[in-house]
Amino acid sequence: MRPTIARFSDMPGPKVYNLWWGDKTGVPQKGLITYTLSPYQSKAMPKWFSSYLFNGVRRLSGEFLFFAIPFAVGYGTYSWAKGYDAYLNSKEGHIAHAEGH
Repeated sequence: MRPTIARFSDMPGPKVYNLWWGDKTGVPQKGLITYTLSPYQSKAMPKWFSSYLFNGVRRLSGEFLFFAIPFAVGYGTYSWAKGYDAYLNSKEGHIAHAEGH
């Protein structure tokens, strides 16, 4: 026996407690508790700046070495390579390393 088109529609049948999204014609569900907070009582960002100053700085200072050491090694390598390249492209570098010129 082949399933009908209604079988493939994903619409719930008449014996389903939870109906389709947005359908309010069904039996009201029991035992659901909802909590709300008044928009007049809530604060969007209470004390966010002062909490960042204390907690954020404390958390960032704990991670400082994980960023400072690789950054210092990378910047030292970069500055050494830039100076060495400037030396090799200078007149003194050409004279010192002149092999086939």
